[in-house]
Amino acid sequence: MRDWMEEHHFHPRLLFFVMGILSTLWFLIRVIPKPSRATYPCMQVTAPFMSGFVVYLLTLGGITLALRKAKQNIFRARYLAGGAFLLVAIAGMVISITHGLQNSYAATLPATGPDDGPNQPVGKGQGINPGRVVWVWNPDATNENCTNNFDKKDWYFTPENTNMNVVTKMFGESVEKLTGKKSVSRSWDALFRSFNMKKSKKNKGYTNGEKIFIKINQTTARGLLSKDDKANGNFIPATLKREEERKRNSFGAVETNPDVVLVILRQLINELKISQSDISIGDPQNPTYGHNYTAWATEFPDVHYTDKTSANHGRTLIHPTENDLVFYSDKTKRDKLYDVIENADYLINVANLKPHGIAGITLTAKNHFGSQSRDAAAHLHYSLIAGFRKGEPSNAGYHKFRVLVDLMGSKYLGQNTLLYVIDGLYGGGGSELLGPVKYFMPPFNNDWSSSIFISQDQVALESVCYDFLRTEWNGINIHDASNNMYAEMPNINGVDDYLHQAADSSNWPTGILYDPDNSGKPLSSLGTHEHWNNPQKKQYSRNLGSGNGIELISIPDTLVKH
Repeated sequence: MRDWMEEHHFHPRLLFFVMGILSTLWFLIRVIPKPSRATYPCMQVTAPFMSGFVVYLLTLGGITLALRKAKQNIFRARYLAGGAFLLVAIAGMVISITHGLQNSYAATLPATGPDDGPNQPVGKGQGINPGRVVWVWNPDATNENCTNNFDKKDWYFTPENTNMNVVTKMFGESVEKLTGKKSVSRSWDALFRSFNMKKSKKNKGYTNGEKIFIKINQTTARGLLSKDDKANGNFIPATLKREEERKRNSFGAVETNPDVVLVILRQLINELKISQSDISIGDPQNPTYGHNYTAWATEFPDVHYTDKTSANHGRTLIHPTENDLVFYSDKTKRDKLYDVIENADYLINVANLKPHGIAGITLTAKNHFGSQSRDAAAHLHYSLIAGFRKGEPSNAGYHKFRVLVDLMGSKYLGQNTLLYVIDGLYGGGGSELLGPVKYFMPPFNNDWSSSIFISQDQVALESVCYDFLRTEWNGINIHDASNNMYAEMPNINGVDDYLHQAADSSNWPTGILYDPDNSGKPLSSLGTHEHWNNPQKKQYSRNLGSGNGIELISIPDTLVKH
């Protein structure tokens, strides 16, 4: 409305009065019934207009009274008193002008953080227990003395820095809590049955011969592995040539921890008796690092470990699909995927807990930027919050086209995913290309995040992890110089725009109908989205018994207050 009035040349004074009156009425109508709404972002935007208007009225009354008193005293030859009242009037004018300028400036500052306040669920929860997200935290899973240092060859993914026994227990408890079953094997069977009921209306578990693809995150392998490295099995060398010094800073960026995937393999193969040859693992756009291959193939040599350029060193060569399989809903682009994805009966999406320099956060949805078959994913950046479009430096805000919704809704990607996993053992730094940092927010308290998050509801899972990331990366916590340049990215306004849209079509941009399969049938709700009540209690609407949104289950159960 403000923009419309300015475009139609309303007098500034009239604009001030109209905006002041409307802002005051809106604030009172919203906040009086529920005082906690005063903390909502929309109310924080309204408050400067309201306070400026109220202060103006109060100051205006004071100025009028002071001038009247000054006039009366001067006429009666009471010059000292008259001068005093005149000074009061002048001071009131200064306060009015400066306060108005301050509030006008505050009102025009870019919005930050999410637009929706706490516990306002939208969308439809997915899964056996709809909207359920399980978070398990155990500081014994990680080595607090890990340095993630190239020269010391001490990275977060080396075996001595993760306690495999603890991680095994963490993941087992997670799947049992997610499904409500009493064993790991029964839990996985319930996941397969739930997935098949949703996909094909058949109450069946896993059938021998069906293909499973585990999508990992391993973006740096594409840029860091040289020709010599690839000839050596995709290992980073012990020493670096001068032109390879960039590896010193980028190798060790937070990506898939091999121990999390190893637990999944052990459960699928040893507990459910699924054939190794029916399972594939990889980040299709990128070769599989040697340290990951060694961690997995030593125990499971017949699993397929993908590579798009070579079948050497035990890797399985994969190929782009013959046809385009993802059709972006703004009708500007389409992409091929890889045969390992097209042929999969089930996907398991294993991403990481970390911010992103362009998207704000990067979790399971953005993990599929590595599933399309181009050499990189730069062609998709325009739809992210800090992408460039039509010369604009920012694409923040809400109700804008987001390719992430298409990836979440694709029948080959998000809609074909059995389980979503966020590896948060070593939480990421301020950019996707940086190493892990110790997190300050409770319960981490300046230690590694030592967490795993899982869910059948992708929207709910990413909403929960977003709340963690925006709390940790709030622009106040100080990690280190390389991280701090990205410290506020998760709190840019609109980071969760794609989650709003994935949850509810009423949040779609004008003119966009999300249909990534080009089927003629727009997507329905992909899950439920909301924000917790606060970082201390971490309660969502189902925790509070007041809604149909997210239920966050923690292990131990004391992490979410009841």
